[in-house]
Amino acid sequence: MTFAPPLLADLSSVKSYALAQMLALMEPLGFVWAWLVVLTVALAIKRRWAFAAGAFVPVVIVFLFGSTGFPGWLVQNLERPYAGVKLADLPKADAIVVLGGGGEASRYEVGNLHLTFSADRLITGLELARLGKAGTLIVSGSGAELDGAPRAEGDLVRDWIVQRKLVDVPVLSLGHRANTHDEAVHVRALIREHGWQRVLLVTSAFHMHRAAAVFRSAGVEIIPAPCNFLTEISLAPSPPGIGVPRSGNLLKAAVWMHEQIGWLMYRKRGWIDAAHAE
Repeated sequence: MTFAPPLLADLSSVKSYALAQMLALMEPLGFVWAWLVVLTVALAIKRRWAFAAGAFVPVVIVFLFGSTGFPGWLVQNLERPYAGVKLADLPKADAIVVLGGGGEASRYEVGNLHLTFSADRLITGLELARLGKAGTLIVSGSGAELDGAPRAEGDLVRDWIVQRKLVDVPVLSLGHRANTHDEAVHVRALIREHGWQRVLLVTSAFHMHRAAAVFRSAGVEIIPAPCNFLTEISLAPSPPGIGVPRSGNLLKAAVWMHEQIGWLMYRKRGWIDAAHAE
């Protein structure tokens, strides 16, 4: 174990921070943002105030959503109601429903399945099955055409699980489903077919509020099984300080905006009824 004097440790931290900011400036987002800053200053020097203000607005917006903790705070508000849920403590249900988004078709990945940033959904579904929380595992997702053939995420995930014998329960695929409402309608049909009562609903914590409302509005009794937390509610804190905008922060902003727009659209289409809109 080595010991560095406080001053040297501080200098090392400063150098690491400076290097990180230089690297961020080389990324497309940081590069464009920096040029907008330069453009704003140049226009201000020439007293072209209207144009300077026009350039300054995106500088501020990108800084707010790309450099600060504001996007994380927004997503935390979506995740907070589901923090602290322990899978082992959840009651048993008739089936485990894993919503799509955890994988996509691939030519070269194992099982032709590429895992996305929401792959925690798949891991959580497998863990619930391992814990014996239900007698059936249902997987879903969207679809795409690859090499001239349609590929459904749910089918790929089902085959990936079954071929490797990852669970001891039957695994069903919902096939290609366009959205959360489509998933809820098909799960409702399975419930009626099998005479089930309730299901464990697995999805990202930031998506759970909307997903739970959609399923309940469709007449499906669910037990939330949240996962895929993106903020410090579950993850280690980010390094202190702010700097050049980074794409990771913008991802959180995009997730939050997607959920807000999705909620409004689902309400407008009647996929979330008034009784489950709170």
